[in-house]
Amino acid sequence: MDAVPVVRARRSRHIKCDETPNACHNCTSTGRKCDGYTQYRLPSRKVTLPVSKPSKSLILCLPGLDSDERRCLQFFENNTIPMLVGYADSEVWQRLVLQLCHKEPAVCHAVVALSAFHEDYERSIKTLKSKPDHRHHHFALEQYNRSMAMLRRRIQSNDPQVRGITLMCCITFIILELLEGDYTNAFAHLQQGLNILKSQSAKHALTTERILAKAFLQLNTPRAYWNGPDVVVTGHPPKGSVSEVAYEITPIYSITEAKERLRVLMNNIFHLQSLCNLFFRGEQDPHLNTLTLSAKQTALHHDLTDFTLDLKSFISSHKSNTAWTLRETRSVDVILTHLATLTSMLGCSLDTTELSYDNFLPEFKRINHLCERIIATFVTEYGSYKNLPTMVTDIGVLPSLFWCCVRCRDAETRERALQLLKVWPHREGFYDSYLIVNICRGLIDIEDEGRDTAGFIPREFRVHTHTIEVAEDRRSMVIRYVLAGGEGGEQERLVGLG
Repeated sequence: MDAVPVVRARRSRHIKCDETPNACHNCTSTGRKCDGYTQYRLPSRKVTLPVSKPSKSLILCLPGLDSDERRCLQFFENNTIPMLVGYADSEVWQRLVLQLCHKEPAVCHAVVALSAFHEDYERSIKTLKSKPDHRHHHFALEQYNRSMAMLRRRIQSNDPQVRGITLMCCITFIILELLEGDYTNAFAHLQQGLNILKSQSAKHALTTERILAKAFLQLNTPRAYWNGPDVVVTGHPPKGSVSEVAYEITPIYSITEAKERLRVLMNNIFHLQSLCNLFFRGEQDPHLNTLTLSAKQTALHHDLTDFTLDLKSFISSHKSNTAWTLRETRSVDVILTHLATLTSMLGCSLDTTELSYDNFLPEFKRINHLCERIIATFVTEYGSYKNLPTMVTDIGVLPSLFWCCVRCRDAETRERALQLLKVWPHREGFYDSYLIVNICRGLIDIEDEGRDTAGFIPREFRVHTHTIEVAEDRRSMVIRYVLAGGEGGEQERLVGLG
């Protein structure tokens, strides 16, 4: 099994540090200064951040940690976990990571690093600082590197549990890098985790690995629209970005089962889109033709219809027995939002004119309505817009609002979706609302130049495919696009990021 790539430099050491707090015996017994433990300290807290009901299980049960590490673990339980599971309960973040923190130092230090970055991120928002607090960053990087070093040593063992430990660290590092806005490192960790999962069949995987495998699929599915580790967003999934997976029609007895079943459908619809993109571009493939693509579209349509009927039956039966909690209501609305999005996406997969999207205006309006309800439940739970979570691991409103802005040409509906994107600045996995707002605004401006006096955008002025490449300094982006019908070939426009 490959080791997780070390994407940050760490200090070299000829004698292995035994990680004893303050100064380890291996270093001090040889007259060396131990630089491997808490060289950096966190600044004192001056800003009070909102927290959920306190939980002290990690604080009380993990000996040998200094005050800063305990502080980070407390922040992780009280702030980071509620943020990450904003849309729905998560076995990974509400149970598994806490268990592994107790048993595995590599996971514990990875969690401390994530928490330190998160606290600094929240602090910068509350105090409107333009620059990060370097003490937080130094401390977090030290914890990050210590986790890496421990993980490298752990991987050399023959312990069958090491795969699950590596995957847990890997997914923690992904969230950390996304919070930092470092897509290159986030993609490196994601790919490494996927490689580990591919190296062993699912039937031989331990329970921990099976739980984490679902979390990786959750992160990887929307990645289809991100072309490589750079900040490049595509209008159609590029070749090889997503593979078709087996879809099983299983009964829906819980919200989790509904989400898992829809996620597989989402993955396969993205796969169809990638095939259509290859076909539209004229790439030679003996397996791609209008007949085979139409057959795949029809089969997926049947699957989506069956899912819709089963979901309606589940919702009706549940409502007749017990009332939904606030989070359950939000989770169901997210599923319904994604269902409306996938319905329009699948229905227009083989259309190169972009005119078919006009037939799905009810779905686009439904997306806006559901997203308004979802955001309202967050405001109810957190008390105000300013306290809403800044990042969640699951995909929620962002991709659907993005889709509505890009593919709906009704001016009022499209503008409403854009305003909803602006209401709540946050990240959902690889989706960043700030970046999405700027992409949508740029594409809308391009198409509005061709809108006629009646408010209609003719086919020749509609963007069919697009690729957005963000400059390294994040101050501008280049939109490369092809209009429906292909007139004029690929064009590009430079847009500032405001």
